[in-house]
Amino acid sequence: MIKNYFKIAFRNLWRHKIFSLINIMGLAVGMTACFLIYLYVTFELSYDAFNTKADRIYRVVADIKTPTETINAGGPAWAVAPNAKDEFPEIEQFVRIAANDNVLIRKGDIKFQEANSMWADSALFKVFDFKLLKGDPNTALKEPFSVVFTETAAKKYFGKNDPMGQTLLITGDGLPAKVTGIMKDIPENSQIKGDVVLSMSTITEKFNSGLDSQWSNYGSSAYLLLKPGTNAKGLEKKFPGFLERRNGTEMKKIQMYPTLFLEPLRDVYLRSTRDGSKTGNINNVYIFSIVAVFILLIACINFINLTTARAVERAKEVGIRKVVGAERKQLTMQFIGESVVLCLIAFIITVILSASLLPLFNQLAGKTISESIFQHPQYISLLFGAAIIIGFIAGAYPALVLSSFKPVTVLKGRFSTGTRGVILRKGLVIAQFTISIVLIIATIVV
Repeated sequence: MIKNYFKIAFRNLWRHKIFSLINIMGLAVGMTACFLIYLYVTFELSYDAFNTKADRIYRVVADIKTPTETINAGGPAWAVAPNAKDEFPEIEQFVRIAANDNVLIRKGDIKFQEANSMWADSALFKVFDFKLLKGDPNTALKEPFSVVFTETAAKKYFGKNDPMGQTLLITGDGLPAKVTGIMKDIPENSQIKGDVVLSMSTITEKFNSGLDSQWSNYGSSAYLLLKPGTNAKGLEKKFPGFLERRNGTEMKKIQMYPTLFLEPLRDVYLRSTRDGSKTGNINNVYIFSIVAVFILLIACINFINLTTARAVERAKEVGIRKVVGAERKQLTMQFIGESVVLCLIAFIITVILSASLLPLFNQLAGKTISESIFQHPQYISLLFGAAIIIGFIAGAYPALVLSSFKPVTVLKGRFSTGTRGVILRKGLVIAQFTISIVLIIATIVV
């Protein structure tokens, strides 16, 4: 019986090639757009989720009140993090990170102006899950003039040779630095990025030995790893007294009054407003999600309307089948089965289109959202499930309506779909055009 259903389904598809092509491609294009947007949204929401201790990591930020303005800084003064670690037992580790957009690194005749480098405290690998392939995470960034490369960056200087223990020259002064670690390339969905990590002690002990005691010098981000069970809001309330004890006299003298806040790590990329265009925006995620739903809804309405319109033409076929003994259940399964087959073909085309368009979509997004859609089998499974559901919904209405008519009425030519069917189809068309117009207007406004 099922074999017969498939045979009839493919026969109808082949007999009405243009209709089938329009129906399938309309749904496939809508599903492709929705799927690519879904990849983007899930990627944005996944930022920093790879850190196993993400729920205990907080970024310290500061609102600095001066006589003329309030500055919303993305980090505290240099002295805050190390002194807070000494004063509050709730803090397990701290790490300061300072981006360096222009450090010169030389190895013999090989030299690069590293635009994606950073300075970091020795606890970097204790706080974040940046995997060290070579070197000791406890000591890799402890000593001054220590350097950790990512795999990709190390190959630029050392090729296939082992970089560990090798010496390079850093900065324009050609200061010798030792390679103490090689780490796996930092994931794309990390707000902290760098191909080269240099030890913060190089700055605090060699370049500016008094930096750890400077309360009015800002220039780095600071992250705290709190001990399990610590109330971040409770710790935040202790900061005003901490600043008053450590820096009260200087604050009054220079008329700069900072207020410290703790931002959860997972909120920094999408919900913080302190880093401008360097971060994402949760509102964009909401907007793209709504657009994806609208696009899929338009495609589904189009598919359901076309399927319903074609089904009406097969009323006599249904009458003849009933005359020769077909039951209503069998007819219902046949129509739903044909609709599901169409959706499965659209699903296959969607997978092909998504895989082909992903490199262009990565370029449009300005980041590598995914190397391949097949890296996410769970997403493809979700798409497959959506195709099945759409097929059932699209096939259910014509199946239930047509299978309910009496054979005699249909074969005598007195078949009518009724006003409810017309109202439903018109309502779907109105909804489809309304959503399309809204999206077009929104696009023009943007």
